[in-house]
Amino acid sequence: MTTSATSDGGRKGAAAAGGPRLGRRFRVFQAAVLSSDLADGVYRVAVPLLALQLTHSALAISAVGVAMRMPWLLVTLPAGVLVDRYHPHRVLRAASWLRMPLVLLLAAAAFTGHLPVWALALGAFAVGAAGTVVDIAAQSLVPRLVDGAALPRANASLQSVQTVMAQFLGPALGGVVAALGAGGGIGTATVLYVVTLLVLGGLRMPGEPVAAPRGGSPKSVLADLREGLGHFRSRRDLLHLAGVTACVNLAYAATITILPLWAVAPGRLGLPPWAYGVLLAAPAVGGVAAGRYAAKALTRFGGGSVLRVCAPLVGLCYMALAVPHAAAAAVALTVSGALLMAINVMSVTYRQTSIPPELFGRVNAAYRWIIWGVLPLGSLVAGLLADAFGVAWVFLCTGGLALATGLLRAPRLAAGTAAGTPADSPKAPSGS
Repeated sequence: MTTSATSDGGRKGAAAAGGPRLGRRFRVFQAAVLSSDLADGVYRVAVPLLALQLTHSALAISAVGVAMRMPWLLVTLPAGVLVDRYHPHRVLRAASWLRMPLVLLLAAAAFTGHLPVWALALGAFAVGAAGTVVDIAAQSLVPRLVDGAALPRANASLQSVQTVMAQFLGPALGGVVAALGAGGGIGTATVLYVVTLLVLGGLRMPGEPVAAPRGGSPKSVLADLREGLGHFRSRRDLLHLAGVTACVNLAYAATITILPLWAVAPGRLGLPPWAYGVLLAAPAVGGVAAGRYAAKALTRFGGGSVLRVCAPLVGLCYMALAVPHAAAAAVALTVSGALLMAINVMSVTYRQTSIPPELFGRVNAAYRWIIWGVLPLGSLVAGLLADAFGVAWVFLCTGGLALATGLLRAPRLAAGTAAGTPADSPKAPSGS
């Protein structure tokens, strides 16, 4: 459970409006995100399909899904401390270096036929832990690469790249290379992670000292965590935003975890593995189409309005997946991708412009700990519901939860910060 304008279009629009350009450093960073997210897209399709080759047990497959997403519960908060203590660029590169050999080991075990389900789950957890640090560091780096006024456009452009790579080309490629045999998809992801490291080597950042020198003792780490968590707890707007987004993410995790059993033959949709990869690319189609307008909608209507409209509709889309027809599933996933694009651009920009910079890593990590920490819960719920009542009830129950929460709990957000204008003070805007 991270809008558009192409690069040239974004530059021309900025120039016409007299605003700041995104700049070369942002474009190099975006290229690294491109290759990393393409690898992520391949990996996220390859691992469930590999699990499906090893077992057809709903509980075992959901266990692999839990392992892939469990790092968001265990690693997110320490990652926030890291990016506040050290430059996010350094953390990003170190975590990327660590992730690459982990994926390589997983691919080697799959190719040689020495990969039981429990080892796949363990390897998925290790790769996910490194990837969690990568994501936290990358989001903390964006405000250092562009001016505050350009953040909506930068986030929209970045989300478009991430959507195309992680949800369109990555899943489609993952489904195709799965035909190469066990480990084919994970091996492809390994190569792409190497490309990410090469591109990151071209990103030069001016040295930035740590804001406040701190020791590395467990007590000092806990003190840093308490400071960030204290600010987060005082922000009713962020708490309510996190609650709505968490329910949407729980429904997403449940849906993606159990979708192979529903879509891939002998499931109800009867699709071959390559077609399943194409089906998973459907949200990217909607996301890219919405990306062109996400930043404009955010500026015109405000973050609260975007959330109150989009979150309930996402729940309806997930409920529609219970219709046992491939075309209905493709339409539902496409529309959900468009809605999620708008929610993501709004949420990221709001946090980047309303959280004090010296606390951003920790407060943002606390927020993401909640909204992504529900992912393993969603995978677990999917397995239990499917095992007890059938796969269709996974879509109906979790989609209904997202629908109800979006209708009842969507907060009011400060329009200025939601549009990308930095907050005047570190105090929280009022939330409902």
